[in-house]
Amino acid sequence: MSLSATSFEDAFKYKIVQETSCTNSAIVNAASVSGSIYAIQFVNSSSAASFKFFDNDVVSMGATVADMVFRVPASATTVIEIPDGLPFTSLSFAVTANPNPADNTAPSAGVTVRILVS
Repeated sequence: MSLSATSFEDAFKYKIVQETSCTNSAIVNAASVSGSIYAIQFVNSSSAASFKFFDNDVVSMGATVADMVFRVPASATTVIEIPDGLPFTSLSFAVTANPNPADNTAPSAGVTVRILVS
């Protein structure tokens, strides 16, 4: 028998994409590679908002329709887990005030977004 130890980054190919003040300005191709989303954490200290996910490396807010929309509750920390992973080609996202997939209204304050990807 042989014991070995390895660092986390050698054993798992996960990384965390983080934006500490996400607003209605799209963050485009945030992961720089294709992959899968396994969890999303929102830290929202203000009014309810909506997280918009775009699987596209060209996003024009108000014109590009989001592929998925997640509700971000007011004054809360929320985690969405996706155990099987949500595949993406280009991870782009924004946070808006309203849930309509084409909405581009600015939220009342920026939301911290952390995305676990592989």
